[in-house]
Amino acid sequence: MSAVAQPSTSGNAASGQVSGKPGPPGEVINIKEQAAGLNLVATPLWLYDCNFCANVWGNRAALELFGVDEAGFRQSQLNQLGALSPEQLKTWKGLNDQMHQDVEVDFKEISLTVTSLEPTPGFLTLNPAQRMVLRTTFRPVQVLIDGAVRVISLVQVVQQTYTDIEENHLRMVEICNNHPMFQFLFDENGKLLAANKRAMYNMKEHLGSCENYNLQMYLSIGECDGSLGPDDMYLEAMRVIFKENKPCHRFPQLRWSKRHPGKYRWVLYEMWPLTDPITHQKAVLVCEQNISQVKALEEQFKKQNQRLEAQLEEALAQRDPVHKPAIDIDTPADKTLKLLDKIMRGHEVSAREAMDLRDAILHAGDLRQPVNFNEQLMKNSQTVLDNEVSQSLIQLLSSKRPAKIEEEPAQHVDEALPHLRIKTQPVTQESVRNLIALSKNMPDEVVGVLAKVDDWQFDAFKLNEVSNGRPLSMLSFALFKRCEIVDKWGLHEHKLVKFLMKIEDGYPNNPYHNRIHAADVLQSLHVLVIRGGLINHGYCDETALVSCYLSSIIHDYEHKGVNNDYLIRVSDSLAVLYNDRSPMENHHLAASFQLMNSDEYNFMPKVPHKVREMIRKQVIDMVLATDMKQHFAIHSMFQAKMQLNGSRPSGGSGGKSLRGSPHSTVDGGGQAHKPVDDDQKSLVLQVALKCADLGHLAAPRAVHGRWVSLLEEELFRQGDLEKAKSLAVSALMDRTRGGITKSQTGFFNIVALPLYSAFCKVFPGCRPQLDAVTENYEMWREEEEREKAAEHGTGGMGSRAMAIKRGTGSVGSPAVVGSPVANKSIK
Repeated sequence: MSAVAQPSTSGNAASGQVSGKPGPPGEVINIKEQAAGLNLVATPLWLYDCNFCANVWGNRAALELFGVDEAGFRQSQLNQLGALSPEQLKTWKGLNDQMHQDVEVDFKEISLTVTSLEPTPGFLTLNPAQRMVLRTTFRPVQVLIDGAVRVISLVQVVQQTYTDIEENHLRMVEICNNHPMFQFLFDENGKLLAANKRAMYNMKEHLGSCENYNLQMYLSIGECDGSLGPDDMYLEAMRVIFKENKPCHRFPQLRWSKRHPGKYRWVLYEMWPLTDPITHQKAVLVCEQNISQVKALEEQFKKQNQRLEAQLEEALAQRDPVHKPAIDIDTPADKTLKLLDKIMRGHEVSAREAMDLRDAILHAGDLRQPVNFNEQLMKNSQTVLDNEVSQSLIQLLSSKRPAKIEEEPAQHVDEALPHLRIKTQPVTQESVRNLIALSKNMPDEVVGVLAKVDDWQFDAFKLNEVSNGRPLSMLSFALFKRCEIVDKWGLHEHKLVKFLMKIEDGYPNNPYHNRIHAADVLQSLHVLVIRGGLINHGYCDETALVSCYLSSIIHDYEHKGVNNDYLIRVSDSLAVLYNDRSPMENHHLAASFQLMNSDEYNFMPKVPHKVREMIRKQVIDMVLATDMKQHFAIHSMFQAKMQLNGSRPSGGSGGKSLRGSPHSTVDGGGQAHKPVDDDQKSLVLQVALKCADLGHLAAPRAVHGRWVSLLEEELFRQGDLEKAKSLAVSALMDRTRGGITKSQTGFFNIVALPLYSAFCKVFPGCRPQLDAVTENYEMWREEEEREKAAEHGTGGMGSRAMAIKRGTGSVGSPAVVGSPVANKSIK
């Protein structure tokens, strides 16, 4: 039994309420003789012996109270004590001893109130569901038991009630009726079953008197919050509560005021599934509360948050110039996504912003190019950027010609470039065997250089020296062997080396676009993939890794030493063949795959056809992405897809780990992010190769300076060709005008830093490369300021320009970083 015994006044069951202290009980009760009369009493009566912890006898009302027969009633209550906790057992025994002392020894009469909380001596198990309250008396009596007279306790129930429910009923009704929250009970058909007083008054105020109110009628009073109408709200609520059996359903609604026309308030509906206690059918409890003040606070906080975000963006722009390029490089696609993102975050969008976006889309020739890019650059040429630098950037990045470029002479040049044709010697079997043997037993100086292949900064010139002019094939074969692709895929080792050497020999001795540059790009992409997090986050598996290596190796194969614009201007055979669309990049790919498909150089005969198709597609996409004419389109698409997919890998080892680098799992931490689809994966690899193609921007200053000087010479050579053909010399390619020695930071500001920043935002593990690029940018910016000061002092060419002309310029202080000299402008 679960019951608690309490004295009627003091609250101490042990002491009880003593109604008197008589002497020993007088008359002896003979149960056998008096049982018939006692059974007629409607009040439960029974005899309890504290010594034996058992009931001796009980009338019919007592047996019905506990729901047992005579044998069950007389069983020892000690049998029930095994289910009690030690504390409950101690309490029970203490109360039993106290009752024995007070009633059967001291002959006192006590009163106890018994509820259904704790066990009580003399009471069998009561039905807990009935939640009864028994007020009882224990008095001493003398009873003839088995021929002997004993003093035991006569227990009588003087009052039996259900106070726990009945006494609170009126209170609960009063509380419910006067509660400020409107409360309704509807059945599963939406019919109103009950409502508190305030809720009924509100319903009558809005709907008038009606015999059958329902939930759908009530929801029609207000308006939706912009997502669902009242009817849709009703259908969704009934579905969620009665079909999906959700524990709670909430939604806000805008309610126009009946008392104050023109004003409105926000209400929040909360719905819980219940069972109607009368019909025992499904029902729903609906509570409505006024949240107008909460909404007002939300609006206030939203505006405050917008102000704080604007202040933060302004502070970041002032602290870090990377956040604010010299011109607006956002494409119409970027602007559209930013506006949509602003709306999704709950920010207000002004009519001015919407009109600006509309104008940007209408006036854009290409939605993937910055709006009025050429005009912006030429306008800035009067303030921020040099005029020639602006024209050079336009030539590099835009499909339109510069607005102020000198017109070409009206003549047609239909001859190809025989002086730029590449002459290569066949790769001999002996040279192949020598390279394979060298890779198995490398000299210490080669091992020392290749040991740094996983470093963020690498010197490809040093690799060229120790490899006897074979930097690309040496590095390529070493990487293929280290990642175990050769053995795992069953590549033909001899043909692989022969292919690598043939590709390497296909790089002419251009000052910049040569085999050393290809090796440098290969190492840069290798580090981005291995240490930047592309493998760990699932963007680069074994197949993609092969694609990355191959695209780096062939990305400038048979480069002619001039850019695409030159080939188009002179109607070169490649420009004619590829319809002026990325002629150089298309040639790199076509010539390389023709070589790879020949029996002599086919090193993947055992690779499945589907894998080869995948590699070919990935390599084509990656190499074509190196055409700077596609820069803004690819950059814009990268930012859009990664932002919309919420993809910012935060580290971890969610991707498949590849062997070959001690750093393949160290950079980054936390939960990994998987690419959404193959298109997103391909886009990431394209941007990775673009970053690697500009990898020398992150090189140590001396190495970076050497690359800049070489690129400057290559640009001058194209300018010499243009003069020889009586063509207008491209910007920064006239060696008589100082060329790229005009120190400008435009390329870093407009192209390099936004590109690296976007990539590192998605892959934080690449941050060391962005830091190195930023450091070089700061160096050039400071050099530019010093040169401007020197020009004011000398009235002529800057100190750095004169040093280079004298041949004393330091490789650590190259000519121009702001101009396309610091990039792949020659393509």
